[in-house]
Amino acid sequence: MSFEPPRGMDDLLPEEFAVKQRIVDVIREIYRLYGYEEVETPTLEYLELFEAKSGEEIRHRMFVFDDPHGRKLVLRPEVTASVARLVASKLSRRPLPLRLGYIADCYRYDEPQWGRRRRFWQGGLELFGSRDPMSDAEIILASRDVFQKLGLVEQRFKIGHVGIMRGIMENVEQKTQDTILSLLDRKMHTEARQLMEQHLEKDAVETLWRLAEHRGDIKVVEKARDIVSPWPMASQSLENLETIVSLIKNVDPHISIEVDLGFARGLEYYTGMIFEQKLEGEQLSFNGGGRYDGLVELFGGKPTPAVGCSIGITRIQMHLLGRKNISYTNPPTILLTVLSDKASAYALNVADNLRKNGYSVSVDVSRKKLGDAIETALNKGIRSLIIIGDKEAADGTVTLRDLTSRTQVTDSLEKVLSMLAK
Repeated sequence: MSFEPPRGMDDLLPEEFAVKQRIVDVIREIYRLYGYEEVETPTLEYLELFEAKSGEEIRHRMFVFDDPHGRKLVLRPEVTASVARLVASKLSRRPLPLRLGYIADCYRYDEPQWGRRRRFWQGGLELFGSRDPMSDAEIILASRDVFQKLGLVEQRFKIGHVGIMRGIMENVEQKTQDTILSLLDRKMHTEARQLMEQHLEKDAVETLWRLAEHRGDIKVVEKARDIVSPWPMASQSLENLETIVSLIKNVDPHISIEVDLGFARGLEYYTGMIFEQKLEGEQLSFNGGGRYDGLVELFGGKPTPAVGCSIGITRIQMHLLGRKNISYTNPPTILLTVLSDKASAYALNVADNLRKNGYSVSVDVSRKKLGDAIETALNKGIRSLIIIGDKEAADGTVTLRDLTSRTQVTDSLEKVLSMLAK
């Protein structure tokens, strides 16, 4: 019998967890700066929630099982649907717009490899209640800020708009549109073309195929205007995309954006702008999202436009750890070593007082010799050692050794606190 975690579900060592927590802290700082409130939804949801609009690729990779009453449950494969359900059911009376964020673990039965784990963490920003292109731009700019604060300056965005392709396919039933977009997302171009030819006029098929060749800076929008002009909804979506990119570029002229008019994402609930955020030298995306104006209504709520993103915390963590020179661990400020059993009670009181004054203190409970305690402190990056023996306990003093300057002083705790504060 193996007592290892299931394949693709990872334990995190302290240094790995510290990197993950740093990413989470940065995302939460962006929540604060942009006015988002964090929410939490259950890890377990009913299957129907994700069957509705999550996309064929995700539906085939869900962990599904029956509860004791025979209801189908699923370990959430993503979180946007859960947050939309929350808005529809419990936040429907809140004034709009609503800005919500989340930090959550998700589960998909992927083939485990670098960047793809069966349990992974996401951090999301979801903005409900606005169709204004400023909302779409905000999500992109907030995503930029997360990566910049993590030192990931080599970021680049790919932006498209599913409304362009859906506009050309407007006479095709929604399910077939979803299948075509899913095939394009999975690079199954032959199958996508065959399905297009079964359901679309020849000029529509050729237009969709030509759109895939239009990628680059904002100028590709101008080049595509005549191509999509026979389809009003596609033309309107093209103008919307141009407005969004212009707003972003107005704020940050140097942001790296590739406009891709043939870009598709696998989730079926997208209705407008879509994007992915990548890093130079990496093939996988580290963040993705877009507009999903119909999802809240699908879950029984009022018609509520929405746009958001899901940042791949686990993928960013793996990238940062791969750099080798990154460390977010927080070792204790002080190691307190106890030299005798009689001094134990006094030592715990000293440690308690130090913590009340804001110091991180690790008490050495292994009764190491002084030389071994010093070696332990140095190995952990601790530069202050407090020594408590029988004499200190009897006199009500503490001995502070500075391991950087190699100086040592014995005095009252009050005076030692003053020394530590310098």
